Amino acid sequence: MALKGDGSVTAEPLDNDEAYVTEVEFGTPAQKLKMILDTGSSDVWVQSSDSIYRVNENGPWAPRYMPKNSSTSTRVDKAVWGVEYLDGTTATGIVYRDTLRLGGFEMKHVAIESAQIMAPRFERETSVSGIMGLAKQLPNNITPPTPSFLSVLRSRLKKPVFTVDLRRNASSRFDFGYINESMAADNITWLDSNPDSPHWDIELDLTAWLGKNPMWMYHKFQATVDTGTSLLFLPDPLASRYWEDVPGVQKSDLLSGVYKFPCEGSQDLPDLLFKLPTEHVIRIPGPYLNYGPLDTEPSLCWAGMQSAKDMDGSVLGDVMLKAVFVAFDVGKKRIGLANKILHDA
Repeated sequence: MALKGDGSVTAEPLDNDEAYVTEVEFGTPAQKLKMILDTGSSDVWVQSSDSIYRVNENGPWAPRYMPKNSSTSTRVDKAVWGVEYLDGTTATGIVYRDTLRLGGFEMKHVAIESAQIMAPRFERETSVSGIMGLAKQLPNNITPPTPSFLSVLRSRLKKPVFTVDLRRNASSRFDFGYINESMAADNITWLDSNPDSPHWDIELDLTAWLGKNPMWMYHKFQATVDTGTSLLFLPDPLASRYWEDVPGVQKSDLLSGVYKFPCEGSQDLPDLLFKLPTEHVIRIPGPYLNYGPLDTEPSLCWAGMQSAKDMDGSVLGDVMLKAVFVAFDVGKKRIGLANKILHDA
C-alpha cells in the first residue's frame, strides 16, 4: 500500500492564457508530456505513436507517448474511448495501462487513452500532448468502464482535496492533498457542488459590476468550475447587460453574437463581482475580461466573458479563475472560493 501524501505541480500559460500546461511523466523510463489539467472532463488522453495525423502529417508534433518505449506499458485488449469537448473538438483511440507520475505521486496501472484520431486543432497544437481530467465524478469515456483518474489519485492524497492558483500570463500551480490557506487574500467560502451533477457545478445568484450604475442583479444560475475552458461564460441576461455598459462594444457577425470591444478601453472595463452566500464578494478585475486582439482587426479585442446562451450551461473558466483561489474538496463534493493578491491588478 503506497503512503498517502501531498504534492504540487506548476502549470505554464500558453499564448493569451489559452490554456495552462503541466509536465506529467508517463511510463518507464519517464516520458515527459505536456498536459492540460482539466476540471471539466475526466479522461486522461495523449497524442502517441498510435496517432494518425491527417492535417499535420509531417509535424512538428507535441511530445508524444511511446508505449513501446515503456517497460511498464500494457495494451488493454478491446478497450476503446472517444471524447467531445464544449467547442466540438473530438479525439478517439485505444487504451493502455502504465505508470504515471504527477507532482510527486507515482500511480501504477493507470488507464492511458492513446489518441488515434483527433481534431485538427489538437494535431497542430505542439505545446499540448493531451488532457488530464479532474472532473468531480464524471465517468471517463472508456469502454468497458474503467475508474477515473481522479478516483485513482484521490486514494493517494493525504486529504481528498486539491487547489488551483492560475495566474495571468504567469506561472501557475495545482496543489494536491492539502490547502495552503495563505494563498487566499481573505477567507475561503465553501459552496456545495450540485449533488445531481457529475461536474464541479456550483450555484451563484448575485452579480454586479463597477460600471456606470453599479447594482446587484439577482439571477440564479448553475456554473461549472472548469480549468480546461479559457473563457468565462455567463447567462445571457448578465453577459449582455455587462457589455452594454462598455463603449464601442460589438457583436461578431461570423461567430454568433460573440462580443468584441476596442482594445484601447481594456483598462477601463468594469470589475465583475459575485456575492457568495456569506456576503463574501469575489472580484474579477475588468482588465482580466480582455482576451486579446483579433487577428484580422488588432484594434478590437475579444471579450473574455461571453454569453452562454447557445451552451448547456454557464462555465467559470480561466478568465475568472486567474483572479481567484479555488479549492476542490473531493471528499465533501464542494468548492471553496477566495480572492487572492493579484500582482497586475
